Amino acid sequence: MPTRTPALAAWTPAFVAEVVAASIEHAAVHALHQAVRDVARNHGLSPATVEEWVARARAVQAAPVPPDLLACHTCARSMILIQLPGCGRVYLCSPSCGRAPVPADEIRDAVAAVVLHRTPHLVPPGKTSQAASYALGPIRRVAVGATGTDLHITWRAVSRQITGPMMAMAQRLHLAQRHAADNTPERAIDVVHSGLLHVDPTSGRLAVDTATARAAALLAALTITSGDPAAALPWAKWGHRSLRHLLRDPTNPEVRAALRVLAATHRAAGNLTAAADCYSDLIRHHTQADGPYALPTLAAQATLAVVLHEHGRQEPARQLLARTIADHRRAHPHHAAVARMAAARYRMHTTATGPPRHPTRIATSATPGNS
Repeated sequence: MPTRTPALAAWTPAFVAEVVAASIEHAAVHALHQAVRDVARNHGLSPATVEEWVARARAVQAAPVPPDLLACHTCARSMILIQLPGCGRVYLCSPSCGRAPVPADEIRDAVAAVVLHRTPHLVPPGKTSQAASYALGPIRRVAVGATGTDLHITWRAVSRQITGPMMAMAQRLHLAQRHAADNTPERAIDVVHSGLLHVDPTSGRLAVDTATARAAALLAALTITSGDPAAALPWAKWGHRSLRHLLRDPTNPEVRAALRVLAATHRAAGNLTAAADCYSDLIRHHTQADGPYALPTLAAQATLAVVLHEHGRQEPARQLLARTIADHRRAHPHHAAVARMAAARYRMHTTATGPPRHPTRIATSATPGNS
């Protein structure tokens, strides 16, 4: 079992904030687990101690206000939640600009009062004691001045209702997947989007954990289903980049699933060249992981053929689909997808050049639309 560093009197809020900030910043280059180990070694701490500090700073359930909401009004750096043995919870920026730590409960009460005053309709009945946890719905950023009541608030142009503000991202992802499986995509979107309100998918900063990255990919897939591929595309890109960065293996099943979502999003948005590139990469990764005749590989090939046809490249599309059908019949002779692919090939021969009005879907796996 990992051992923690014995508590030292030299630990100050500024020191803890510096360690936590260094860990999160280092995670932008390496996975969070590796970042924690590296920062712990550099500061003469045990990884378990640093991991505990980072977990407390990022934990949704334990946070007085949502993580990533607060910034220092003096230096504009993000404020970090700190709890040392024998001390109350405080917030401090890092590296510290010289300001004193601010009591976390004081900030919580001030944020709750602002939320209840300006947007009381966003706090469900009976939840007023948790009003601060709903702050990400109406508020984009809170800059904290000299005291916990000196708040400079940036409001969102459009407020959002928060679903499950105290849920960890892994719990949120599981619930959203259940809603999606139950064919209630609107509820799934609400659940997952509530957990990503603090994320700007167009920034260069990637997710530091796989649950958040997977949630972004799921949000993209759900948003495509709702008919808004333009809104889905930033999340699809960010989710795939984050998972590839975190898992360091393009053939990992989660990375391939995110790439499949990105390919489908590009296709739905009409970016057929980008979609074809993604499907080509997906075929290569499926081949490396499962083999050239595995169902996921053949599904991606068949979908690539359709995308090429939509892009006006009829001859390569027909050749690729014919080869895929032949391979599929040899490897999976009784699979129902052969008939669907044959129908798609017939449409290719009879459809005029250019993208069809309704894009063709081909699936060779058990779940329709999986390619």
